[in-house]
Amino acid sequence: MKPGLLIALSTLLLTLTGTDVSGQELKIAVVDMQEALNQYYKTEIQVKQINELADEKRKNLDERQAAYQQMTTQMSELDVVYRDTSLAEAKRKEAMEKLQALFEERNAKGKEISDAQRKASAEVMTARQEMEATLVAEIKATVDAIVEAQGLDLVFDKSFLPKANKAILYTSSNVKDLTEEIVKTLNAGAPAGSAPAASPAPAAAAPAAPGN
Repeated sequence: MKPGLLIALSTLLLTLTGTDVSGQELKIAVVDMQEALNQYYKTEIQVKQINELADEKRKNLDERQAAYQQMTTQMSELDVVYRDTSLAEAKRKEAMEKLQALFEERNAKGKEISDAQRKASAEVMTARQEMEATLVAEIKATVDAIVEAQGLDLVFDKSFLPKANKAILYTSSNVKDLTEEIVKTLNAGAPAGSAPAASPAPAAAAPAAPGN
């Protein structure tokens, strides 16, 4: 075995067993960042704002969809007139001209709705991502303060929350879990009567695209 590889393996084993190269015992703790995010009082407030934004976008799209459906109904009515051979040719021709014009207008409206839907979904997704990044940063700052105060050496996130960018492979009952303390510190400044979020923020449902 090469000397460099042997040194690397030895360092890894010492780290995993809780001892650094100087022989000093490492102080290790874990925190569930996802649980801290769920229980943070600001999360529920921010989730409500995101849901309100999604509802506003959905209402606007619903109004456009209603106009689109109205055009579809009008086209059906004009098509009936055009196909009625018992009617005068002039009346049928007029119905066809209106049908063609409405067809083009309806296509333009459908594209407008599709574009608006994509834009609305992107705006809601961006707002959600920014919200989560901001809250995780606040939680991380609290974690850093508590870790420094307690003189800990290593703290792993046991929830695999992507934005925490940490992971833990194994933990025993001897490893201190700071989650409850983190949540308590985060919610120390919560307004009276506010309740912690009970679950992660739900993804906003995107309105359906118009049919043909």
